Amino acid sequence: MKLLPPQGAAFVVLCIDVVVIVFGFLTGSPMLPRAANVVLTVISIAVLFGTLLWSKGGFGYDSIPSMWRLLRRRLPVWLIVAATIAFWGGIFLFAYPLLTVTDFGSLDETANQRGWTGLAAAFASGSLFYAGIGRRAADSP
Repeated sequence: MKLLPPQGAAFVVLCIDVVVIVFGFLTGSPMLPRAANVVLTVISIAVLFGTLLWSKGGFGYDSIPSMWRLLRRRLPVWLIVAATIAFWGGIFLFAYPLLTVTDFGSLDETANQRGWTGLAAAFASGSLFYAGIGRRAADSP
């Protein structure tokens, strides 16, 4: 299956997010400066809005099972699994420090990077899913 242009952009951003997160876990030091992490998140949000504009918004399903059928037609199963892990993992990496740390000044640079990159991964994987559902909705009568 060939990825659609918004899905390709979201996939590239998601791959960058994964590299940054894995590098931070393995080395214990941040891979990118703080500003680059914020830019990566902004790019992920821009990809999501671009996907919404490209697919003209809206959904083409009436239930959760029909949504998954549409998604499986547009994305390979391995990409659905990877994007699901990236979405929920990104939400966890972003929310965990917010829920557990009382002094945000005590967060080290690596934890801060994981939070921003996790948020970017959640937006990018959401873009992957939405492009699959939205494009099929545009194609269906």
